[in-house]
Amino acid sequence: MKRWKPLLILLCVIALLAGSVTCVLMKRTPLPEQREVLMEPVPAENPLRQALEVNGVGESRFFIQSPNAAALQTVPVAQFGASPDLADNAAALNSAFAYCKEHPGTRLQFDKAVYYVSDHLTLEGLKDVLIDGNGAEILYDMGSSLFTVRHCECLEVRDLTFEWDWEKMPLSATARAVDVAGEKNTLDFIFDNPAYARQEMFYAVSQSDPEAGTYGAKGTYIESYEGQNPDVILSYTKIADDTIRIVHNGAWAHFGGNSYILRSVAYGGSLIDIYEESRDITLDSLKLYGGTGMGIIVGEKTSHFALRNIFIGPDPAQPDHGTSLDADAVHINDSNGCFLIENCDFSRQGDDDVNINSGIGLIQSVSGRTVTFEADGSMNAEAGDTMRFRSTRFALMDFTAVIESCDNNDSGVRTVTFTEDLPASVTAGCFLFNRDNTGSNYVIRNNYFHEHRARGLLLQTSDGLVENNTFYKTTHNAIKIVMDINGVWHEGTGADNIVVRNNKFLSCAVIGTEVIEVGTKVLEKSNHSFAFTNIRIEDNEFRDLCGNLMVVNNVNNFAFRRNTITLGSAFRNDVGKGRAYFLADCANVDLTGNTYTDVPALSLKRVARCDSPAVWLRVNASAFFGKEEA
Repeated sequence: MKRWKPLLILLCVIALLAGSVTCVLMKRTPLPEQREVLMEPVPAENPLRQALEVNGVGESRFFIQSPNAAALQTVPVAQFGASPDLADNAAALNSAFAYCKEHPGTRLQFDKAVYYVSDHLTLEGLKDVLIDGNGAEILYDMGSSLFTVRHCECLEVRDLTFEWDWEKMPLSATARAVDVAGEKNTLDFIFDNPAYARQEMFYAVSQSDPEAGTYGAKGTYIESYEGQNPDVILSYTKIADDTIRIVHNGAWAHFGGNSYILRSVAYGGSLIDIYEESRDITLDSLKLYGGTGMGIIVGEKTSHFALRNIFIGPDPAQPDHGTSLDADAVHINDSNGCFLIENCDFSRQGDDDVNINSGIGLIQSVSGRTVTFEADGSMNAEAGDTMRFRSTRFALMDFTAVIESCDNNDSGVRTVTFTEDLPASVTAGCFLFNRDNTGSNYVIRNNYFHEHRARGLLLQTSDGLVENNTFYKTTHNAIKIVMDINGVWHEGTGADNIVVRNNKFLSCAVIGTEVIEVGTKVLEKSNHSFAFTNIRIEDNEFRDLCGNLMVVNNVNNFAFRRNTITLGSAFRNDVGKGRAYFLADCANVDLTGNTYTDVPALSLKRVARCDSPAVWLRVNASAFFGKEEA
């Protein structure tokens, strides 16, 4: 009897586990409802305009209007005094833009020359206007926003190059760090270009690929920002034309023996801003060779805009310009959506390729009609705006409230008073966001995203189609779908209906992060909700993986289908290489029809790991038997 007792106990445990799993399997989470598809009417005919039809996810349709060049009156910028001989063309160009405001139907044309600019350029209230760069270059030294578009309608800016004045201050340099023998906490940084060996270049230090000189060292990530670590460097000494000796406080003890990209600035403004409910804006055939912060920022309820044929990267004629912009290439925040990004080439910038988000507030307290919440400064909330709410579990509440007044302060905490009392269900820990800043309905197609410091695409709004793009050597995730509140930024209101199809992901996430990440982070913790619904990743090619293929959480109805995955030999083998990892808050996961070209069939059971017993059993058991479905 003693011999059979352990076996009986084991059988009971197995039966209990089987019963528990069966109960979980029987209670399947219902599929989310499908969103209503946007179907905009064809715009009314206007001789000054032409309309581009954009078909998005689910065969949605919207139109972006631009000026009809053949119907416009051409006016040269020289008429307003703009000249390549001027030390600063800002005043002349602003006069030209003011003329365009008073004269809709204008084609403002540059000569093909270099125009120096040292002050802000503003395009405000323009309508049915084409700014034709005609191959001209704007050389500038403005450390904050250079070119701002406000309250414009049907405006196109095309065929212009923007370049930072590197002679006044280099944006970046490449260097090798060498430990100094016998000297504690001492490094010599040996610069590839001695002209850039300056103390100012140590504002941001990021490890780079020693062979290519680009962001992204294989499987490792070393970085430091002066703003985050102001006491790290104790002294600078220039000991040779190409060498600066650094004495540090010990925090850089592991920096020696690596190559770095050094920057003189980061997040220092932007190059082009499009704000204040502008509509039907097109940027076409622009070259953004350098800037102290972001390239293009779009927000404040701007809608119906197109970014086409834009090159963001160092000037090919300047091989020692190792970076382009010092922050995001494109940052879209609190827009009204309906936009297109196509045929662009983004590289060498100091942050993400494209970040699409809408601001979200985390409620701290509620008293009658008054709410105090935490949010960053980019979240729009002002009198007259209509707000929506999500519960602590991120469920969308079925009411709205109109702001009567809003007070802001520098701490990131705001107080708003609504026109009527809020229901008792709105409590501390709930979320609120602006109903009119959804950022939804967008198409990102036929672009090349490569060799930059951070993520490829951050997709934090709904109804997005990402197709026919190539992602190469992104440092972090190629695609990240996230709702992120970390005390500094507050981005993402949840996303539904995103399709990622027919893209190529080549050697992405080189430092070892996942190629694709989906999930919520509220003060670095998961929200344990279904913040994302109806996400489909289909018919893509993934090649040369460094680590996990995916980490996915907070999704109801996630499909990863008909993709081709080649682990390759570009990176060392790892137990998690090429694996998909589903965390606890996932439901209705579909992994059908994928091809793993260099994974033995019997190891398919290792393709996915899951925190949820139900998802684990469905994915792994079915994958082992050749039917990948959960």
